[in-house]
Amino acid sequence: MWKTISEWLLAFFNMSREVQEHRETIRRLEDRVRNTEESIKLLAQEQRLTREVDAAEREKLVLQLERELSKQKTLPVPRGKKRK
Repeated sequence: MWKTISEWLLAFFNMSREVQEHRETIRRLEDRVRNTEESIKLLAQEQRLTREVDAAEREKLVLQLERELSKQKTLPVPRGKKRK
């Protein structure tokens, strides 16, 4: 009888230790998930900012091109050539 009780107690203590180990593992995994989520949020924010900067740069280049084209339209016609 004592042997059975001692085996149960040993099994109980082993299970308690395993449960505690699993809780710690779960806690570490939760931390890693939180860190991963934060990294993903930062990457998404960086992508948005990059897209905005790229769009602004493209718009700036288009405006520059339009200015250059309008300058060329207002240039005097070279001698000897007629404008259509």
